[in-house]
Amino acid sequence: MSDPAPRISILIPNYNNGLASSIHGKTDLIADLLQSIHDTLGNDPTPLEVIAYDDGSTDDSLDTLRAWAKKTWRDNQPFLKLIEAKHTGVLSIGANRLVRESSGDILVRLDGDTVMLTPNWAALLCETFDRGHPKLGVVGPKQLRLDGKVHAFGDWLLHPKGYHHIYAGEERQAVDHALEVDHVMGCFYCCKRAVYDEVGGYDENILRGQTVDFGLAARLRGWSCFAIPHIEYTHRHGLRGARKTTADTDDGVAQTLDTFRTKWGFDRIAPDLDVVRERYKGTPLLWNAQVFGTPPPGPIPVSTGDPQRAIEQSDWARYGRDPAYKAGTDLRAAVALQVMSQIKQSKSDKPKKLALLGCRSGLIAHLLAGESLSCTGIDTDPNLISLAKQFVASQTYPTSPPGFIHQSDPRRVPLEDGSTDIALIYDQVEAHDNPVALIRDTHRLLAEDGLIVILTKRPEHTRDPYEANRRYKAQELVIQLQGVGGWNILTDPRQGNPDHPLIIIARKLPLSITKKRQDPTPAEAA
Repeated sequence: MSDPAPRISILIPNYNNGLASSIHGKTDLIADLLQSIHDTLGNDPTPLEVIAYDDGSTDDSLDTLRAWAKKTWRDNQPFLKLIEAKHTGVLSIGANRLVRESSGDILVRLDGDTVMLTPNWAALLCETFDRGHPKLGVVGPKQLRLDGKVHAFGDWLLHPKGYHHIYAGEERQAVDHALEVDHVMGCFYCCKRAVYDEVGGYDENILRGQTVDFGLAARLRGWSCFAIPHIEYTHRHGLRGARKTTADTDDGVAQTLDTFRTKWGFDRIAPDLDVVRERYKGTPLLWNAQVFGTPPPGPIPVSTGDPQRAIEQSDWARYGRDPAYKAGTDLRAAVALQVMSQIKQSKSDKPKKLALLGCRSGLIAHLLAGESLSCTGIDTDPNLISLAKQFVASQTYPTSPPGFIHQSDPRRVPLEDGSTDIALIYDQVEAHDNPVALIRDTHRLLAEDGLIVILTKRPEHTRDPYEANRRYKAQELVIQLQGVGGWNILTDPRQGNPDHPLIIIARKLPLSITKKRQDPTPAEAA
């Protein structure tokens, strides 16, 4: 009696994941992966096959694969089939070859530096697909760090913060519910063969991040993607040394990102969500209502028509009665003063102009004007702007009072190109619907060598996976600023006081220097 046809195909692309390629030569990554498959699936009833593709490895990992290809398991069937090829450095080529050589209905791609932790995970994966919606197309298990905490429980791609991992750094046990996501990590990537066939495979022009492109293409065709908590694995990429492949070079990464931008019309790391909304309106790519739902009609009034109540609820009143709020406000003013003090000005220089975006009722602008700084406050709420003007009208200043402007267009700050020397973005990016557009427009309004100062609240623990990721981790803030392009980052927010908000300062550069092709505007996308 012949063996039943495999339900699951486990596909392992490999290039230099051996003992010799690990940090200090102490970890046999590919051997540990194969052993973990053997241990977790030895008693799993699911018909399956294991196929490995070696992309011309030059370390001991190829010998390890050859040795495992000679082993048998599960009713004396071969443990794995090995395909040996010349080195190309293009992961998609090997991944597509693996699928062509396979026959399972469910395709499971595993990186050579992963370790499986959950017994009988193949049966659990089949159950997930079988019980799921017919259009459930892609699934990713819970990815753990070496310390046992969550590295990623799926990813957000089309999100105000751009591409980042969900629940990163949370305790393993805290993540216990399935979650619909934009993307799951390619190191343990599970999809139906029907999805692969409909998409047409992995794009071989993309050197890294093939599953990001693949997952978006699946979404565009109506397939959904979920992260699941009851299958766990460890991704041990931090134990592997650097590999000499074109894909991992700066030029290779730049080529991949540019190819993605050309194909999709937006940046993979820092997408302009207005562009995405316009270009893909009416398609399943805009599935996430928390990002692409109907926006509110406008700012919520700060008052119901009672001027005295508006004053009592203002920042000014809170500053006088709340010591913690006063300390936070003073910190924000002090940051601007410190930045200004570090700018060298000759006697012939004109006074530097500051713009405070999201000024609310004008308290910080008032404090800065009290220090003889030329400051303009801008806010999208006309009620707050009116209140700010009312407050400063009764104040005196050593030079000139702060000015205030209502921003009627949420995408464009009402300041002329190159008109501002320092732009302060305080407590805005974590609440903004499209921080990329905000950062990009700030680049426009700054003068040559102008500075952007972003201050944002640190993350808080919350069970809401969307809101949990509205506040930035330090590295996420750096990555988004780099992704937008046109900035020389001057400070590292990871080095700041952990009791203070994250602060990052960057100098404007000409976009031609960064060689960063910008996303189109929404009008161009249309």
